[in-house]
Amino acid sequence: MMFTSPMRLLTAVALDTDSDAIAKELLSLGTLELVSIKELSGDWSSKLARVEPRINLARLGELRKRVEGFMAMAVPPIARPRIEPSAPVAPVDLDAAAKRMDDMAAEVNGLRERQKDLQDEVLKLDEIRRQIVAFGDLKTGAAASSSYSFLSIKAGLLPAEKADGLHAALEGIPSVSLPSARAAGAAAGDPVGVVLVFLKRDAQRVEPVLERLGWEDAKLPESTGEGNEQALRSLDTKIDALRVKQAACVVELGAYFLANGGGLADLWSALRSEELIARVRSTFSRTDRTVLFSGWIPAEKAAPVEAGIRKAAAGGCSVEWLEPREGEAALIPVPVEMRNPKLLKPFEGLVRNFAVPEYGSVDPTPFVAVAYLVMFGLMFGDAGHGLVVALVGILGMVSAKKTGKPDGLFSIMLYCGLSAIVTGILFGSYFGFKLFPPLWFDYHGIVNGHEASGVVRNVYDILGITIRFGMIVMFAGLAINWVNLFRKKEWFRLLLDKAGLLGGWIYGAGAWVAFYYVGHNYREFPPAGLLALMLGLPTIVLAFKAPLEFLLHGRQAGKRFKPGLVVDFIMEWIVEILEIYSGYLANTLSFMRVAGLGIAHVSLMTAFFQIARMITPEGPFSVPAILILVLGNVLVIALEGLSAGIQSLRLNYYEFFSKYFNGTGKAYRPISFNGAE
Repeated sequence: MMFTSPMRLLTAVALDTDSDAIAKELLSLGTLELVSIKELSGDWSSKLARVEPRINLARLGELRKRVEGFMAMAVPPIARPRIEPSAPVAPVDLDAAAKRMDDMAAEVNGLRERQKDLQDEVLKLDEIRRQIVAFGDLKTGAAASSSYSFLSIKAGLLPAEKADGLHAALEGIPSVSLPSARAAGAAAGDPVGVVLVFLKRDAQRVEPVLERLGWEDAKLPESTGEGNEQALRSLDTKIDALRVKQAACVVELGAYFLANGGGLADLWSALRSEELIARVRSTFSRTDRTVLFSGWIPAEKAAPVEAGIRKAAAGGCSVEWLEPREGEAALIPVPVEMRNPKLLKPFEGLVRNFAVPEYGSVDPTPFVAVAYLVMFGLMFGDAGHGLVVALVGILGMVSAKKTGKPDGLFSIMLYCGLSAIVTGILFGSYFGFKLFPPLWFDYHGIVNGHEASGVVRNVYDILGITIRFGMIVMFAGLAINWVNLFRKKEWFRLLLDKAGLLGGWIYGAGAWVAFYYVGHNYREFPPAGLLALMLGLPTIVLAFKAPLEFLLHGRQAGKRFKPGLVVDFIMEWIVEILEIYSGYLANTLSFMRVAGLGIAHVSLMTAFFQIARMITPEGPFSVPAILILVLGNVLVIALEGLSAGIQSLRLNYYEFFSKYFNGTGKAYRPISFNGAE
């Protein structure tokens, strides 16, 4: 966990007939990051041919994505099954799979089109209903329909024997027909009066139907409001019937996916397995009868991988291991695996969000976790607020687990909430109230100007705590840099770099001088001789860095000494001094923002308490005052929680990482049956 995982480069040769079995074994192990054998140095690699896939990879991937699309349509979506490495991989008939997808598409699209048509009809009927309600009665609507309405309201006469068929003839056209009251006593063949309401946009579909039925226009009867209510009732009945049909379509679609879900999952597994095996084989190179392949594997997993390859090849293979950055592996980038326990994985995500560390360097995840949580706790020190953040984190993790989404952010919220609970108990703050005595110091009391005893007595002492904490973080960054340089055997940078031993000496001496000056009431510096030894000597030694670097590396690069280089050496020395003294000072003082946000947190809570007390000057808080306190706490949790999280991240990225982090690494991404895309 302290360092990134040591890696080894596998190169192997096996018979072409065993290539499928070897590819499946590599996918089952899930530890190999494949590398093209042609990336290895040497003339022999150029003589190898590429292994041609036995199946159309593009078509295979397209079919697999079509299956995933159908799986996503189901409610709830059909989960992608876990591929069992021990299960036999049968060849997939792509033509049969494509026909099955086409048949499913026809079935599903038919159901979805029915749903769409029903929804369109419901929307049109709703529009007719709104228009009728807006006019109040049908006659008023008819009078206004020529210019101010989307409705067409017509009155007419139909032969009695055809009036009953009007509703069926207009099936699928959003409309409402109202037979006149005389229709009940009309003799056979007598015309029946009908009031018809439909959308103007459907006129071209309605007119031919009316003409076919023998419609004759008539005068719209005087409205009494009864026709209006009858129209609304008829519309509601139609809308309810359509919604029932919509629900039936949803049930039918769900039943269809339920019946075919298992088959889809099995087909996806078969397609995915075949695709992955073909993809692995496509990275192999070949001779007439053999295949060659290569890839990176964590050193601790090398033995099981070699055993698996030999088993798949029935012993008929040759396996060789190469060390990173040596021999033929020197030109191939080494992937980086960060080994952290599950508890630290969310903070590993924060590191990766910045960059992947260099191979073989210190994995900063544990240091980032500690620094981040301490910073957040000092800025957001309230046990009640921390409890809310922790609960939100827990709920988010549960929700993410149900939906299969990443929960890294919610895990960090849980940890930050727990950190705030701890510091809140230390500061004696519970939703801004002092329910229990603080275990460390009264943050609220000090910020509000109350007298305090002990080590922390005023705001300046709080600022001093954060500055000391910042110095610890800075020295930790320098120490990590020294370890990394020692492992890389870069002795020159280790000794004379601004983040090396000399830079650390200057930073430590500068911190000692600053504390000496503050400890003597800002009136006295250390003795001149000691000051010259502690700061003057390393500053002078720094002047020899550029000349020494020229002697050690300049001549090797073909550079010649010129008198003008002396000026360059002096300017580099001056710039280096400015960078060290001003840079380290700015980085250290930057940690004062930890105290600043903590003070702002307390000040906001104090302000809301004062507003609540203004509403209720004496006695227990009134309901409006309690409401202000509740809303104030919500606002502080949201704003200060976000600010504390961002500032903690910023201090890690720019003050801590800048001392040692080399983000040139390449993430380790092994291929496996159940790995990410």
